[in-house]
Amino acid sequence: MRAGNLFNRVKFYAKVTSKDDFGASVDSWPTVTISTRGEVRWTGGNKALSTAEEKIYSRNMELTVRYRSNIVETMKVKLDESSDFYIITYMEVIGRKQALKLQLEKEN
Repeated sequence: MRAGNLFNRVKFYAKVTSKDDFGASVDSWPTVTISTRGEVRWTGGNKALSTAEEKIYSRNMELTVRYRSNIVETMKVKLDESSDFYIITYMEVIGRKQALKLQLEKEN
């Protein structure tokens, strides 16, 4: 993997599950767990109508980062100091743990 292509700043947020006052589990992603750099390729987008005639826009991307064993599919991702969260939909190890290729989808 060429380090010269890792232009984007990437922050990974780990999922934390806690209980509320009624005993139900609540998922949150409070703090940055991993901060690194990666290469982003936009792979497409989609516009659809929900059952309530609401327009839903989704944007998909492929993110390549150096391999880290503590990156898991339950994490959320932020790119380049933006306020948008992305969900990891697919994860692939490249080579002999040289890099990770992640498919991301923008969270609505």
